[in-house]
Amino acid sequence: MPTKYTLHRSLRHTRRLGSLAEQVYTALRERIISRDLAPDTRLTELDIASDFGTSQGPVRDALQMLEQECLLERRSGRTMHVTTATKDEIHGFSMVRKTIEQIAIKKTAENILDDQLKVLKDLVKAMQDAAANHDGTSLVQYDMEFHRLICQWSGSPVLVGAWIPLYSQIQRFILENHRTYFANLNELADSHQPILDAIESHDPELASQLVQEHIDYVWKLKQE
Repeated sequence: MPTKYTLHRSLRHTRRLGSLAEQVYTALRERIISRDLAPDTRLTELDIASDFGTSQGPVRDALQMLEQECLLERRSGRTMHVTTATKDEIHGFSMVRKTIEQIAIKKTAENILDDQLKVLKDLVKAMQDAAANHDGTSLVQYDMEFHRLICQWSGSPVLVGAWIPLYSQIQRFILENHRTYFANLNELADSHQPILDAIESHDPELASQLVQEHIDYVWKLKQE
């Protein structure tokens, strides 16, 4: 039976759960990541408030959250537009992400707790189950959650704060292109097991080396 794993909302640990602003943020973020809201789409507080049946205050807060993640950009007044990212920009994001994760995973490997390790194991199993079911979309979501938690559990707010905008852009790019770039989903899922093993062994240097190779490998796939 496939492992069940419930994804945490991006940045949920920093926000009050269930707030109206977060509900609007979550709904809009999912539409942007899935490209239901295409790059360059124009958004206004008034229209979104009308769609959600709420005042403009929570909408304004939600748009600010998305702006912080570089998924929206403000161009004039209260008008926001969905951002775009070229392949070269995504490559740059990936290289910065690699540096951040190499630092973060060393700290996580040294200090990870048993319950945290179990969460990572569940995520790897969930990735493998998604691959077996040819579910690339879920696999990518579990993949990004795995890496997000490695950064979060480093205990460094600076690293997490630097990683989140990269995460949003890379997640959007991979979800859009995973059918093209990741034909072998089993290979992608299994590539996380050595990283997990190094973390479980509390080997920071090996974990750092493996996450570097992993991100380089994933980017290489995008170029082939």
